[in-house]
Amino acid sequence: MPFTDSPGFRMYYEEHGSGFPLLLINGLGSDHVEWLQQTPAFSRRLRTIVFDNRGAGDSEAPEGPYSTGQMADDAAALLSAMGIGRAHVLGASLGGMIAQELALRHSERVSRLMLACTSPGGEGSVRPSPVALAAFVRTTDGDRESELRRMIPYLYTERCCRERPGEIEEFIARRLSRPGSPEGFAAQLAAAVGHSAWERLDGIAAPTLVITGGDDRLVPPVNSERIAHRIPGAKLVVLPGRPHRLFAEDPDAFNREILAFLA
Repeated sequence: MPFTDSPGFRMYYEEHGSGFPLLLINGLGSDHVEWLQQTPAFSRRLRTIVFDNRGAGDSEAPEGPYSTGQMADDAAALLSAMGIGRAHVLGASLGGMIAQELALRHSERVSRLMLACTSPGGEGSVRPSPVALAAFVRTTDGDRESELRRMIPYLYTERCCRERPGEIEEFIARRLSRPGSPEGFAAQLAAAVGHSAWERLDGIAAPTLVITGGDDRLVPPVNSERIAHRIPGAKLVVLPGRPHRLFAEDPDAFNREILAFLA
């Protein structure tokens, strides 16, 4: 199992395939396993790198709260440890916020940038509803399964829950088997809430794709529209009827857009 201490804590990562590097940055409480629909597809063409952010998966959870800038520095340290000068970067949700900061703080590292179902933070963002935010609060003594089921309506569409319940149960089972610590989750949530890149997004020079689901109930799709408008030359793709976890509910459409952009 590959680990690096380069970010200042023990970070888990994996690489698959060969070719130009592609770094995948996951979202709140997620680990590398949640790219299960992307890693096989992308690694057929690219050297695909997945890792666990601080506070999630098999990486350590340093004391929080965290910031997206700090987590972007972690990603840059991983690339350095792997001897990678430049990579394509794809971030989803909180991972998209981290990817924004990576492109701003370490622009020399980012070849092409892909921002999925994410927010710019700051004055340009439309925040999740208070009810949605409340669904993602974890407690140290809470029933983890109940907490996960509370999140589901904001991650998947009602149709998916009704017609493909097995996928929902598999997601819950994965999260229960790799729960992470409530403290690490809370520290990541603080990074998401505190993210504020709006005023600086026009400084991103990398060619950028912004992609979102039209029925995202967690991060309103207007955030992606604003990001695409703010980043010079950015391309916006809205997949109608898709939810926040569009990369999981409709991986074929999501992967097709990513690979077309990289081609």
